[in-house]
Amino acid sequence: MKSLIVQNPTELATLKNTVIESMQLSSDNLEKLAKESPPLDLFSSMKFSKLGFDPLAPERPLNLIEQINQSFTYLASFLAVEILFVEHPDLAPFKLNLGTAAGADIESQCKKLSAEVFASVTPTNNQKLKNDINKVLLTDSIFKYSFFMCPGFKAGRQANYEREGVKVWALEICTTQ
Repeated sequence: MKSLIVQNPTELATLKNTVIESMQLSSDNLEKLAKESPPLDLFSSMKFSKLGFDPLAPERPLNLIEQINQSFTYLASFLAVEILFVEHPDLAPFKLNLGTAAGADIESQCKKLSAEVFASVTPTNNQKLKNDINKVLLTDSIFKYSFFMCPGFKAGRQANYEREGVKVWALEICTTQ
């Protein structure tokens, strides 16, 4: 369980850099293993071994697939908080409940805002967007959001997905291009 309090956008940049550092360590491991291993061994290691690193604690080995999933969920959460600093600066600081931490994925400390965040291939995959909207509707927050990072969506408000006062935003997919 990871819960973080983010006071300002500068803290988000530091967190993002830590995730990128963990990605670089895994990329280095993967490059070396790809040169030395037959494809079945490579894929087996990617699936079952600890080739990766915890996105926020690069010193801790982690399964590569889990690292990928966590990394993009965390990056999506950081982008969402950047938007919330613009939309609701008066509600900062924001608490991020990452992974299996209890509560909404993002909450204002004053409890006036709740948000759910995910990264997926599509917003409807496993009814994720629908379920996240339902989850945030159960909160007593005044401001309710659902954020998603999916290919094929222009970053910004997605009014066609909004319901019952929950604002839905697509987030930019993180790349270095």
